[in-house]
Amino acid sequence: MKTLTWKYVKPLNEEKVVEDFLVNNHISLPGEIIGCIKENNGGRPSKDTFDTSKRKEREFKALLSYNKTDKETIYSCYPNVFKSKGLFPIASDSAGNFICVDVNGGNSIVFFELESATEEFIADDFKKFLDSLY
Repeated sequence: MKTLTWKYVKPLNEEKVVEDFLVNNHISLPGEIIGCIKENNGGRPSKDTFDTSKRKEREFKALLSYNKTDKETIYSCYPNVFKSKGLFPIASDSAGNFICVDVNGGNSIVFFELESATEEFIADDFKKFLDSLY
C-alpha cells in the first residue's frame, strides 16, 4: 500500500502559530492533527479522495494554512459558520467546502458543505480519515 505523502507544503512563518491560534480561539485538537498541520501546512495529500456517509469520491484539496499571507488560510474561514456548529475546519476541497473536526463530538471528522450548511460524517478520528484516503 502506498503511503501518504504531501505536496506544496508551506513552511510555517512562526513556530508556535498553530498552538497560539488554537489557544486564542479556545480550541483543543488531538496532537496527531496539530502535528500534521505543523508538518504539512497548506499541503496537498498524494491520496486526495474520500467517501462520506452521504457521497462517494469527495476531494481533499489542501490543509488550511496558518501563514496569514497564504491564499487559503484558517484566518479567512474561522469562526464564520463553524464556531457555532462546534466544527473546526482543517482542510478544503476545490469547491470551497471544508473538512472539519467536530470538536463537540469526540473529534470525529466531518465534511461541511458550505452552500447547504450540511455535515457529512467521514471518520471517527483523524487517523482513520487519513487511512481512508484513496
